[in-house]
Amino acid sequence: MLYSNGLAGMIMSMIAASVLAFGFMSDPTYDTKILWWGFMMSILSLRIIDIIVWYIQSRHGGTPNGELGLWRFSIGCILTALCWCFYCCYFFDTMDIIEYSTTVVVVSAMAGGSTAVLAGSRHLPVSYSIILILPIAILGLLSPEHSRNLLGFLGLFFCAVMVMSGMRSSRFTQEAIKLKNINSQLLDELNNKKDQVSNVNRELEQATTKLNTVNYDLEQEVIKRTEKIFQLSNLDALTGLRNRKAFTSELDSLIEKSVENGNPAALLFIDLDGFKKINDTMGHQVGDSTLIEVANRLSAFSDANRCGRWGGDEFLVALPYSDQDTAMSIASAMMTSIAQPINVSGNELYLSASVGIALAPVHSLNAADLIQLADLTMCEQKQLGIRKPRVFSTELKGKIEASQMILEGLQHALEKKQLYLCYQPIQSAKDNTTWSFEALLRWNFDGKFIGPDIFIPLAEKSGLIKEIGAWVLNRACMDAKHWQFNQRAAVSVNVSVIQLMDDGFIRLLDNILRSSGLPPERLHLEITESTFVDNEKKIRTQLQQIQSRNIHVSIDDFGTGYSSLSQLQTLPVNYVKIDKAFVDNIEGKGDAIIRATLFIARELNCKTVAEGVETRAQALALSAMGVDYLQGYYFAKPMKNEDLIVWQNPISNFPV
Repeated sequence: MLYSNGLAGMIMSMIAASVLAFGFMSDPTYDTKILWWGFMMSILSLRIIDIIVWYIQSRHGGTPNGELGLWRFSIGCILTALCWCFYCCYFFDTMDIIEYSTTVVVVSAMAGGSTAVLAGSRHLPVSYSIILILPIAILGLLSPEHSRNLLGFLGLFFCAVMVMSGMRSSRFTQEAIKLKNINSQLLDELNNKKDQVSNVNRELEQATTKLNTVNYDLEQEVIKRTEKIFQLSNLDALTGLRNRKAFTSELDSLIEKSVENGNPAALLFIDLDGFKKINDTMGHQVGDSTLIEVANRLSAFSDANRCGRWGGDEFLVALPYSDQDTAMSIASAMMTSIAQPINVSGNELYLSASVGIALAPVHSLNAADLIQLADLTMCEQKQLGIRKPRVFSTELKGKIEASQMILEGLQHALEKKQLYLCYQPIQSAKDNTTWSFEALLRWNFDGKFIGPDIFIPLAEKSGLIKEIGAWVLNRACMDAKHWQFNQRAAVSVNVSVIQLMDDGFIRLLDNILRSSGLPPERLHLEITESTFVDNEKKIRTQLQQIQSRNIHVSIDDFGTGYSSLSQLQTLPVNYVKIDKAFVDNIEGKGDAIIRATLFIARELNCKTVAEGVETRAQALALSAMGVDYLQGYYFAKPMKNEDLIVWQNPISNFPV
């Protein structure tokens, strides 16, 4: 299309260039215009030669390189436009109003013609029009002459019109080409079908029996292909259940029928608990077999077209004629079925499931919304660790909306300077000197205090924890560097597993220590015990790099996680922090757990820190057991950095 339409455009360009160059020639611009005209004629001549070469290749049985031809044509077209642009800009100051008007008319006419001539390209009509009209229009607008201002404004307006027209023309042409190709393919297919019919007719004349056999085979092949197409477009390749698209469509139909008949319907969103561990430890083949078995068990509770796989280990089940009680009963039965042992390749596997339920028309009349509500309900149950199904409710909706509001506020908390640090001293059990200060993050959300137990999980789930954690580390190191009252005390900073697993975390640590000037031995990183469960290899590598910089590492909340002694004894840590829950129960079973922890810490060559010390009796008992450091309200509550300067340890008679 470009080459067939291009010749007329080039001839018009030659005529227009000649008219402008020789029609408005004057002494000051004579030589320059002759040079410009010669350059323009050279470009257009080369483009005409390119067209001739293209047609010669096409007509002599050759197959021109379409992509190369497009590049050649595009370059020539853009060079022509730039040559016009040069004329408009270079000779603008020497033009009188008649020449300027004529030039505007010429380039506008060239641009107008390009919308049709260059419609075979997506970008050339727009680019060509902009290069031609925009510079001379802008120069006209900037001119002190009112008449040129008017022409410049008209040129700018015409440029915009040409851009839109070029885009529409290009889009229309592209669609026309596409339709032409489709029609050509359909015509080829039609011709092929006609040939097949002719062959069948000839075969019919030869032998009726043979034709019947062929027809039967063709029918069977069509059936197989139809089934194959249905499977590819509607079924999950692994489990044979409905895929996302097919299930959503089926759910929409089910909701419509439920509304028409006045019967409720329920949607169950099912997520497997423990599947990731099976997949990671036993391989994807075992994992796939497990998913197939779960799909078979779920299918027993619903029609085949109303059970689907949402993705990964997530499944959907639609239940017609089901109110809340019915849906809860069926969901409980499904959870019981999934919990039964699964035998795969000689392995007996155990899974559980979290189930969220949404009802139509009570909660929504839209399939996508209903799926989202059931998903949110399931996530809430999984987060709470409750092993029973749950129906979406206004209470849950309010909780989700509140969490969303908090999450939105958290996204701007650093920018609005709402986050700040408090520090709680950690005292030596031997002489009651301040050994370290733990940095604790606080958030004042528009005058309302939001606890870290609420916003930290949201920050981790949303990915904001990296940015917030980097700010906490930097702020804590900067503050500790300027502690004139105690230049030896360390600062302890809690680090999320998401931060620790980040490949750039070590580089971040180096940058913060370098910028703050804090000696690395005065920085302690606190990591929860549960961090070590699924990421032992990566965590060990990160901790080794951290300790190689002389930064100390503490295991926080020791005894509340699920790590084994075999894991802990291979991990490079310096301190073990005894959780407050054991200190609170020191007069009961907590005493034995603390003593066991002290024994383990000594075996690991670690010091110990007891958290949550609130009474003198607890402090004395822990000190007598051999705990190295104590932390809690008995010594001090968390304080802002400026309050540390005036803080004096009131416990002067401890230890005794």
